[in-house]
Amino acid sequence: MLMVIDKIKYHIKIKGEGKPIICLHGFSENLSTWESIMLADYQMILIDLIGHGESEKPYSRQSYHWKVIIRHLHKLIHQLGFKRYSLLGYSLGGRIALAYSLAYPREIEMLILESASYGECGLIKRFKRRKDDSKLAKNIRQNGIEWFNLYWSGLRIFATQTQLPRGVTGQIRKRRLANDPQALANTLCGSGQGKFPCLKNQISKLTMPVLYINGEYDTKYEQVGLEFKKLNSNIKHEIIKGVGHNTHIEDSQAFNEVLKKFLVTNFERGCTHDEVSLGNTKPKV
Repeated sequence: MLMVIDKIKYHIKIKGEGKPIICLHGFSENLSTWESIMLADYQMILIDLIGHGESEKPYSRQSYHWKVIIRHLHKLIHQLGFKRYSLLGYSLGGRIALAYSLAYPREIEMLILESASYGECGLIKRFKRRKDDSKLAKNIRQNGIEWFNLYWSGLRIFATQTQLPRGVTGQIRKRRLANDPQALANTLCGSGQGKFPCLKNQISKLTMPVLYINGEYDTKYEQVGLEFKKLNSNIKHEIIKGVGHNTHIEDSQAFNEVLKKFLVTNFERGCTHDEVSLGNTKPKV
């Protein structure tokens, strides 16, 4: 299904019936990354983020700004008729889901973050990350998708994926190679970690049930998960054994079990969510 938001075409897929969960994929992925996740009694709304999958890939870099992405997602979700729903986001999708939940807390039933950060914090770290993202974006534009696939798959954070069945690694490779170089570069420049705001000081203000998931071998994001828990003691932190960064791909069964347990435990919880100001980071809608 294609939907048009502010003249931009978005590809979505809806599977299942029941309580709605909006699913946001990671950088260079697409909505098919969630195909192995099956949730009885829940309706999964899978969305190709701008510049990914079958969604439009505009040339303008402004279209990829994180504020624009959040505003478009909000309009899209409301066009679908959802007033209350949960968010599930992996990596880049998790950062977007976090910022979205802070901007529209009254609409969010639950927030599930998989291997996601709250953004880079501190001027020096943010400057370095923006510089690194800009360099990577330039290399992607100049060297193309084959180069990007080799570079990205060679990152230490994805080392555990070499142990996956050939069919699974083939699907991961296929999704990466389907990307457009300019769209990936624009995503890095518009909503990469260096461009994204530091939301660390906002974590304590999350009032909806929150689950943070990371893999046992993803030590970087295990520390991030522990930090989330430290910042907000109500956040539930789960570590899936024997996997790395992309837990829902590397062990979809374990991911399903953790997710279902959290959903069953928390969906009937009655909460009143207060609006949280993001200062100049909150998107205008």
